[in-house]
Amino acid sequence: MIKIKLRGASQPLLLLCMWPLAASIQAAENADLFEMSLDELLNVDLTGSAVRDLNLETTPASANPFNLSAQHLPFSIDVIERKTMRARGLTSVTGAVENLVGVISGESPAEPSSFAMRGFIRDSVSVLRDGIKLGPASMTMRPHNTFNLQQIDVIKGPATLQYGQGTASGVINMVTRKPQLDAPTSTEAFVSQSRFDTREWGIGINLPVSAQSAARVDINKAQSDGWVDQTHAHSLNATTSLLWQPAPDLSWLLSFDYLEDDLPAYWGTPFIPLQSAQQPMDDIVATNDSRVLDQRTRYLNYNVEDSRSDSEHLWFRLSINWQPTGSLSLTNTLFHFKADRAWQNAESYVFNPVTGLVDRDRFFVFHDHIFYGNQFEGVYRHQIGRMQHQLAFGLEFKATDFSRERGFPAGDSVSLFEPVAGQFGALDKHLSPTDIQQWGVYVNNTLSVTPNWRLFGGLRRDHIKLDRDNYDDSGTFLVDESFERTFTPLAYQLGATYQFNESLSLYTHWSTGHDPVGSNIYLVNANENFDFTDIRQYEVGAKAILPAWHSELTAAWYDIARRNILLLTSHDTVGNSGTHVARGLELAITSQPTPHFRIGGNIAYTKASYESFVDPDFGVNASGHTPPNVPKIVANAWFSWDQVLSLPLEIGGGIRHVSDRYANFQNSVTFKRYETLTLFAAYQFEHSRFNLSVRNLLNEEYVPWADIFYPEQAAIAAPRTVELSVHISY
Repeated sequence: MIKIKLRGASQPLLLLCMWPLAASIQAAENADLFEMSLDELLNVDLTGSAVRDLNLETTPASANPFNLSAQHLPFSIDVIERKTMRARGLTSVTGAVENLVGVISGESPAEPSSFAMRGFIRDSVSVLRDGIKLGPASMTMRPHNTFNLQQIDVIKGPATLQYGQGTASGVINMVTRKPQLDAPTSTEAFVSQSRFDTREWGIGINLPVSAQSAARVDINKAQSDGWVDQTHAHSLNATTSLLWQPAPDLSWLLSFDYLEDDLPAYWGTPFIPLQSAQQPMDDIVATNDSRVLDQRTRYLNYNVEDSRSDSEHLWFRLSINWQPTGSLSLTNTLFHFKADRAWQNAESYVFNPVTGLVDRDRFFVFHDHIFYGNQFEGVYRHQIGRMQHQLAFGLEFKATDFSRERGFPAGDSVSLFEPVAGQFGALDKHLSPTDIQQWGVYVNNTLSVTPNWRLFGGLRRDHIKLDRDNYDDSGTFLVDESFERTFTPLAYQLGATYQFNESLSLYTHWSTGHDPVGSNIYLVNANENFDFTDIRQYEVGAKAILPAWHSELTAAWYDIARRNILLLTSHDTVGNSGTHVARGLELAITSQPTPHFRIGGNIAYTKASYESFVDPDFGVNASGHTPPNVPKIVANAWFSWDQVLSLPLEIGGGIRHVSDRYANFQNSVTFKRYETLTLFAAYQFEHSRFNLSVRNLLNEEYVPWADIFYPEQAAIAAPRTVELSVHISY
């Protein structure tokens, strides 16, 4: 029996999520999944495809108010759809996004689901949920599943004005599943089991209630014991939405999105001197001072017994779409978000060569986060002479009430090879409330100068008011560390596309942006000088559809500069100085040489460096150094062969290569290159798909991500895992 325990306000949400389940029971009873003959079973087609299309002919859901196909947009946009994620067995957002061009990710418990793209990391990547950014990713992001999603869109660079001031890396938008009026009642369910007692299940239902209304609910539950000692984790995500369309030109969509989770307690494995290591893992890490990781400590956990890394989130959204005329479309979205997050851990592990013990710290932080606002958007379409013109505009208000309690109790020391977990200890809290109010307005337009030549241009202005308070552990207000500030950043962009023929289009794009009020400004004190960073990007590229070869390909070259860097360098300290530049080339291709065989791949080359940067707190001169977590080469390749032996059988696999990366600003620690191999086999009935997948087939040992605030340790990736899953839809 599966038991689900929800806290507080989440219980009414579950009841709302469950009512379509009850309404669909009768439909489920009428579905016969097992009465097909052998001939029928052998004669069905596979619906999933492990090699995704580049979707150049489709209309992206993100950063596209003009409803243009991807081929006609003047920037790079990557989309990974539900069917591809399902076919490859990609159950997490980080795993799915890493399949796209030039993306790497990390799952540090301090900053879960961190990303790096185009030479920039952490808060330089904006993460959205259905087009809304709730805050800086390093403070607000959690691991998300893919079962509740329709697709994930990735827009590279500061290329869009819709989602706030553009960030250097770009935008990742998770698009949840929505009700469908024109689809019949349908149910989808899946269950999976893999190594380390990792289990996951999900159920999703689309339920048309009438000709004008429909409902959808998706529930996902995952849990695992983890591959490191005492690292149990779990998550529960429930999304539900109600659609009402009283007229063809008017629709209302009410949505709820609930997440409850507890992350693994694994914060890393400590470096030790080479002379102290009996089984050095020198194939995965290189350090300037000859420190290594020891194989004997790979599966040991140095955290406390009562560790915490849990959260509870609840989204509410109400979207109204109205088309008063054939040339004008209006959308208004009202939203509210509430989250409670808690970290209580021994996070930092430093080997002491004198005592031979591991010195541990203590750090706790609690978030009480409320975020609400309203987004109003519109698109006006008309003719200027013989030229088609579209004008997109938006006005938004957002408010953040963020309360942060934290403290640094005394640490202790434990054995390197037999650590005793112990307890966390007393909590002496320092309170830091932050209030942010933001108004934003933008205009964007596109003009078809000729049938083949299209111009783009737009600008955005924001007014952001920040109010930051600080209190000591006795509750006394700290006047010298509290302050108010106002920011009014302006961003603008220009672009053009030229379509040589139906197969080939070229584009160019120039854009500016500013790193938004983020986690760094959540943490700064009044005596720390800071401002927004300035970002600009040049990009040129090509997009091609080659029907004769059943192929699609994209290519992009970019040049990004980020000035006046605002950089968090310890738990509570930031600095504002320096320049960070990145240039690179991205290529992607998919092809179907035969009706049942598909191949695809992508590769990204990145050259990134600090032109001028001196860490103001530790005095590290990083000028000319490469930023951490930025590999020069990231490449992915996939193949898929279906109808094997004329059976409804698909086999496929993929290989991923990530080159060397630095783990700190000094470039004194290198995480070495790695390659991982994935293979799968899937057998599909009309309603069911049985999938066996093996991840990290060669059992590669590697470190995928560096958490720069924990320089004395590294989090080693999971070993080989085998997963069996069953998907049923009817």
